[in-house]
Amino acid sequence: MSALAALALTIPLVSGAAAGPAPADDPTAPRYVELKAPQPDWYTPTLHQRVLEAAKTGDSVPLPDGVDFPTSGLAFTGIRPGAWIIAPAGCTTNFVFGSASNYFIGTAGHCTKVGDEVTIVAAPGVLMNIGTTVKSVDKGVGNDFALIDVRPSMEQYVNPSMAYFGGPTSAGSPKSGDVVEHSGHGLVVGTGGTPRAGVVVYRGRGDGGDAFAWAGAASPGDSGSAVRLANGQAAGDLTHLVVGGPYLPGDVAGTTIARMLQIAGRPLATAPNVPDPLF
Repeated sequence: MSALAALALTIPLVSGAAAGPAPADDPTAPRYVELKAPQPDWYTPTLHQRVLEAAKTGDSVPLPDGVDFPTSGLAFTGIRPGAWIIAPAGCTTNFVFGSASNYFIGTAGHCTKVGDEVTIVAAPGVLMNIGTTVKSVDKGVGNDFALIDVRPSMEQYVNPSMAYFGGPTSAGSPKSGDVVEHSGHGLVVGTGGTPRAGVVVYRGRGDGGDAFAWAGAASPGDSGSAVRLANGQAAGDLTHLVVGGPYLPGDVAGTTIARMLQIAGRPLATAPNVPDPLF
């Protein structure tokens, strides 16, 4: 068993991580762990109301005094793949969908329910309520995606480019042996949006739909991250750590971009295959 797989067995004890089915009479049954983190205690209902009021006019709210919260090394992340969600859970955004004046952005379905108001931390340390979840599917590996309708007042901050990698240039189709890349906000290994790479080892039916898995590193907070192929195409989203089942020797799994587009019902917004670190 890999070190990351061993870590996965301990994560159900951490608040915010939920283990998937693993029948005791079937040792080969897939096991998975959702990679969301808890909403931080300092993000209080009072602060949330301030952030909501600011969002009506396209404004942000500074992080509260005394909050020791790491921010991205980028000058400004905005609303884009890899943005840091803190409410209603600690997760990461994936790709932008739709087009100018009608933008949406994705995350994992287990991170947010329909009707939730979603708040991100945007570098250099400001809070932005970006919009409302309008679709959410949380049905296991391969069928886990949510769509957030970006507020009209916040559309000015939308950027479809992945900050560290560039793209997505189009929708791709991950297959075994492909190199994939993501940047998410997993605790410890992903703090601040650390970029990470891996190699696809599985593509096929998941616990809930069209899944892919890869050997890589992820931890709670990475849920929802945009995953792209080395050629710049979108591969899917990162949603779970996996232990057992068809995914081995993969450690990390997600939903393919094909299934995400089905759920979204809107086109993928694309970007040149060059890093765009500034908004």
